[in-house]
Amino acid sequence: MPRRLLVLAALVFTAACRQASATLPETRTQKAPAVAAPQALSVETAPVERRQMPRFLTLTGSVLADKQSEVAANVSGRITATFVERGQQVKAGQPVAIVDSKAAGFSAQAAAAQLSAAQTQVALAEQDCQRADTLFEKGSIPQAEHARMKAQCQSQLFQAKAARANANLATKLAGDTIIRAPIDGAVGERFVSVGEYVQPPTRVATVYAVDPVRVSISVPEGAVSQVREGQVLEVEVAAWPDRRFPATVRYVSPALRPMTRDLVVEAVAGNGEGALRPGMFATVKLLTGEEVQPTVPLTAIRTEGAVKRLFLARNGLAYEMVVRTGLARDGRIAVLEPLGSQDRVIVRPPPGLTDGVAIQ
Repeated sequence: MPRRLLVLAALVFTAACRQASATLPETRTQKAPAVAAPQALSVETAPVERRQMPRFLTLTGSVLADKQSEVAANVSGRITATFVERGQQVKAGQPVAIVDSKAAGFSAQAAAAQLSAAQTQVALAEQDCQRADTLFEKGSIPQAEHARMKAQCQSQLFQAKAARANANLATKLAGDTIIRAPIDGAVGERFVSVGEYVQPPTRVATVYAVDPVRVSISVPEGAVSQVREGQVLEVEVAAWPDRRFPATVRYVSPALRPMTRDLVVEAVAGNGEGALRPGMFATVKLLTGEEVQPTVPLTAIRTEGAVKRLFLARNGLAYEMVVRTGLARDGRIAVLEPLGSQDRVIVRPPPGLTDGVAIQ
């Protein structure tokens, strides 16, 4: 019985081996599924052209307000009212805040009373002087007495002038309890609130006149000869990466700063929209002439923040290139990187285009 089982098991094993060997060649001849080749992107290209383009000098600077005023209290007292907030437009003479006017009013009344008393004393002194002149002419009083009476009259006149000046000052201080904006502009910050005690040097608010604005530019010593009054330049700021703000050089310092060996010039730029704000860092491109430069269509430049890219079409592939650009003219923009006249760039790069992608 055991021998029969062994024989049966051997037969089963042999049949299994034959079946496996029969199917093995078929398994080896199976092919892996084919992977589809990536489809080439259809793009439009344009040649790189060398053209006469504006040449510029790149400088840095800061945006400044055309006028800036720190509004002071000019009187002592407590703030009873405020009328402005940050960013509010104000006109020259518009009330900004009010200081308690009671003390100033009392001072003005006292000064007016002192002026009246001084004027009365002047009237009496003038009569005494006339009487002294008459007596001296008749020889009724000696010359020394006449001189003393005349000096007393002059003293009364000077005291009356001092009283008048004090009265005018007290009246002015009473009027200064209404703190007013000195210039047209926008309020940068209000520093006081109702109930605070202020004194003449206390800052109440800042007012900025921001249309136009000034751009303070630092020119290195080596480039001083290229800058002159009346030149046109373009201002760029990080807040508006796709915009160029025209400005004109208006103020040129007569001397270089000894510590940094640079020249400070100021350009004036219109700011009707309020896009340029005091304190912004500015990159300035100053036109200095023209030169032949490689140019590409404006639509070939892809801008992402402060980074600009273009794609070259070479041998059926797209090659990405980070570039610096110059000025634009007639739909083309200068590229400050070395490009050959045989190079072609991809116009209006599609969103899916990346470095090394096949194109057609």
